[in-house]
Amino acid sequence: MPIAEAQLSELKRAYQILGVTLFASAPSIKQTYRRLVKRWHPDLYPSGTPDRVEATRMTKVINEAYTAIAFAPLRYYVETNPLADERTRQAARPSTNDSTGIRSETLPKTDRLEFWVRFVCGALFGTLVSVRLLLEFFDQPAILAMGVVAAILGFGFAAARYGDRFWHSILRHWWFWS
Repeated sequence: MPIAEAQLSELKRAYQILGVTLFASAPSIKQTYRRLVKRWHPDLYPSGTPDRVEATRMTKVINEAYTAIAFAPLRYYVETNPLADERTRQAARPSTNDSTGIRSETLPKTDRLEFWVRFVCGALFGTLVSVRLLLEFFDQPAILAMGVVAAILGFGFAAARYGDRFWHSILRHWWFWS
């Protein structure tokens, strides 16, 4: 689904505030954010001074910009990526079906290698999760087989589609590991 023009301009402004490129990765955005917050932290300035007021304002602006782009939403957006060639840009634009007049939306494209690396990592994680199923339902092979296949495919496709957001949502829940 293409990004609306107003939303795209807001995201570009957030990237500009943090001083990162539009195709920067989430870790590089986080590193830049931390560097800027360290530079503009209000506690570095004496209370009641104009410098502290400015630092407070800048920290607020930096936090809002980081909140908007923490997961690098424009990294795979073809229109902003200078590495994409013209054929890819045209393919990613929405097209209109002449017979129905309906616009078909295309998803941001990732390269095949990245997709398969993410899928395999997610599938391996799904395999590990299914070991727990193996231990609990060992005497019921039908449930075991369905659970293992569902876990492998589900984790694989979720990791491939959602990438960093998937791993962040899974790995931040420590209850999952106990």
